[in-house]
Amino acid sequence: MTRSSFTLAMAQPRRIPGDDGSPNIQHAVALVEQAAAAGADLICFPEFSPGPVDLTIPSYDAGPALTAAAKAGDLNVVWSRNEICEDGLNRLVVYVTGRDGATLLRYERTHPATIPAEQTSGVLTSPGQVFGNVEIDGVPFGIVVCSEMWTPEVARIVALRGAEVILSPAGGGFTNLTRNWQVINQARAIENLCYVGLTNNLWGEEQGAAMITGPEHVLAQAGRRELVVATLDLERVRWLRDHDDSITEPKPFDSVPGLLRARRPELYADLVAPRPDAFDYASGRPA
Repeated sequence: MTRSSFTLAMAQPRRIPGDDGSPNIQHAVALVEQAAAAGADLICFPEFSPGPVDLTIPSYDAGPALTAAAKAGDLNVVWSRNEICEDGLNRLVVYVTGRDGATLLRYERTHPATIPAEQTSGVLTSPGQVFGNVEIDGVPFGIVVCSEMWTPEVARIVALRGAEVILSPAGGGFTNLTRNWQVINQARAIENLCYVGLTNNLWGEEQGAAMITGPEHVLAQAGRRELVVATLDLERVRWLRDHDDSITEPKPFDSVPGLLRARRPELYADLVAPRPDAFDYASGRPA
């Protein structure tokens, strides 16, 4: 049966400082319990939350605790960590854990942050090769991590592959970028006619960026709260994708409908043409 709605929770946890990051696991479990009590179908944590973040300090495994929390609360949990992959390279990996504790998706971030290697000791990650599409409770989702959302092709591809909801777990520390970070996420929702859930870690008492937005309106913003919850009208997204623009008044839409079908990909060769100044993800430096 096709779902007509979905209740989404975006967790914006305050990081517990210290060389041992494992206390963040129990904090995450408490937020899962809050989301379950609020009736959420899914809770999404920020990038590398509960972690670990930096692989040069003691490591830990949040998987068992979050799997147990997902099963106990009967909801899906999206979380991430930095980890050494089978090829020996460090990547940011997002896990989607289902209601039954099964791993529904393991997504290796395809576009790591373009921060110089000397500024990211212990955190520098290598790029993955496969985009993050997954079906959750029968609803098509996409995972677009942090600054990947600023590369519009990533969100567009997961939307073209069917995603009606895009989750954007980000690391945080946006400072003066916060408002534009939210604007970018709103733009991705508008142009792809989908819902977008953004969240980030709170490293102190800063104003958070966590929000849930749709193609027509912002549904909820967290501010400094650690959890924001909203119910998504999936039928509305499907209506907007299935209909075309119109000059009639009053308009039955607040965003231009039919955008995914209004493309002319035969003209878009420049999007995949190599650039001589492309960022070198292998070295973590500009080419």
